[in-house]
Amino acid sequence: MSEFKFNATETLENTVPLQHGFFLCVLHADKIPPHVGCLVDGQFFSLKVNGKDEQIPVNQLFKALSLKQVPTLFIRVDREIKLNWVKEVYANYTAIQVGQSTCLSPLVELFKCKESVRKLSGFLEYLDAQGLIDTVFKVHLTDEFTAISAYSLEEIEQHLVYLSDVKGR
Repeated sequence: MSEFKFNATETLENTVPLQHGFFLCVLHADKIPPHVGCLVDGQFFSLKVNGKDEQIPVNQLFKALSLKQVPTLFIRVDREIKLNWVKEVYANYTAIQVGQSTCLSPLVELFKCKESVRKLSGFLEYLDAQGLIDTVFKVHLTDEFTAISAYSLEEIEQHLVYLSDVKGR
C-alpha cells in the first residue's frame, strides 16, 4: 500500500480550464477508496456499481459536486485522448463487476497500463513516471490535502460489495 503525494494543487473556481483536454476526476478524493472517472473535452465518464455515466457535461458535474460539497481533484493528463476513444472503451463496460472490474478499469484500458495497476495510486505513479501529470486542480479540499491515501485491494472490494448491496436494494 502506498499513498500518492501531489507536488502542488490549484484551487479550481470554475469549469473553464476543464473544457478542453483530458482529466482524471477523483471524486471523494479524501475517502478510502476514492472514486475515479475522466473528463475529455468537457464530457464526464465514470464506471459505477449501478451503471455508468457517459458524456455528462462538465458544467452539470461541477454543479452537482458544488451542491454536495464533494471533495474532488481534476488532474490534467498531458496526452491527447480523443472523445471517440473514451466512448469506445466505456462501451465495453455496463457497470462495475465486483471481483472483475472497478471504476479504474476503463482508465487502465485507455492508457494500456499493465494488469498490475489496480489502484489509483499505482495508476498515478504510472502517469507520473511518464511525465504525464500536468496541473492538479482541487475543489472542496483544504490546503492541507496533499495526497491520495494508501488503501488495499481488500478495502476496494469491501467498498464495492457494500455499494452493490446498497444499490441492489
